[in-house]
Amino acid sequence: MVNKKVMNDTLIIAQKETWGKLVRISDSGNIGSAYLFSGSKGSGKEGLALKFAQLLNCQGSNIEICFKCESCIRFSTLQHERLNIIVPLPTPKDNKTDSGNKNFIPQDYINSIKQKSSDPFYKILIPKAKRILIQSIRDLKKTLYLKQDSNSGRNIVIIFNSELLCAGQGESGNALLKVLEEPPENTTIILTTDYKKMLFETIISRCQAIDIPALPNDYIFEWLLKRKVKEKDANFLVSICRGNIHQAKALSNQPINKIISTIEKISTTLINQNPDQWRRFIDHYSRLCVSDQLEFSYHINLISLWFKGVNKHRQGLKSDFDDTNLHSQIVSFSKTYPTANIYAIVLCLEDVMKSVSQNLYMPLIILNLILDIQKHIHE
Repeated sequence: MVNKKVMNDTLIIAQKETWGKLVRISDSGNIGSAYLFSGSKGSGKEGLALKFAQLLNCQGSNIEICFKCESCIRFSTLQHERLNIIVPLPTPKDNKTDSGNKNFIPQDYINSIKQKSSDPFYKILIPKAKRILIQSIRDLKKTLYLKQDSNSGRNIVIIFNSELLCAGQGESGNALLKVLEEPPENTTIILTTDYKKMLFETIISRCQAIDIPALPNDYIFEWLLKRKVKEKDANFLVSICRGNIHQAKALSNQPINKIISTIEKISTTLINQNPDQWRRFIDHYSRLCVSDQLEFSYHINLISLWFKGVNKHRQGLKSDFDDTNLHSQIVSFSKTYPTANIYAIVLCLEDVMKSVSQNLYMPLIILNLILDIQKHIHE
């Protein structure tokens, strides 16, 4: 219990301005029916949402989580009767939509909730889960309208990756919208998302916005040191993680020279006009996107940082790669392609990262990425 308290307190300290706003909401007693937690990837949105939910149900205080009352203890394992956590799930083989049948909830969900309870930065990514299921929303509606007792706490619904409510035809988003329009008493719904613009405007307009900034570099740096990362390597990782704790977790498990090698290989493939390399690249990253979405996103983000490094070099600024073997590659690229449209290339890479959560055909997406980069390089 002590370790969890320390871990969660450090997140609260790192996001003290946002947490202060949430505490003022709790203390006022004027709790909204819906909030939208949005901001940078890996900024602790989900952890803050869970802490806010715990605070709203704390029996000891309205301004500080006591970690001692019965409610706080149950929240520490995410097994509180007032807490409903909804995440993207795979489409069940049996498409019956009876909300009383919870067979659509896989064991992976249960295991992931356990991991989330011990690590607020753990990212729940269940295999083949591409959207928030309509079954989840229907089951939620039935659950909420049965829980009308206001004497034993507040009903809290937290929806992770909430932009996936609007995936496909958006039937889950439309179903949730009806709940937001006529919210049950004593209930707060919290949506978390990295991609606010992918939500329906009608959903956004019914939520109070909580904008969460990237985690401070000092926080990421101290977090890396606690994981026994060398100080020099930690400084490099901080510079390329840009406040993204998920990126820091992934990269801290790899030697720095492997990260540099990965960036060099990807950039070489995308720059050169070699169809055989392109085919292998498309095949590898299409499969990686299915098997490990986080790893796929990290690789795309790394090459985006490399192109941003090129842009900094052009402007005479120090890039994150000046003290690595990638510096000479950046210099060579700048001389060979002085008119390359770096801004357009970075936008293409950002579009690919958004495509990961949109259930699109990735081989075609990656092929178009390569062709677009080639076009912008030779502008």
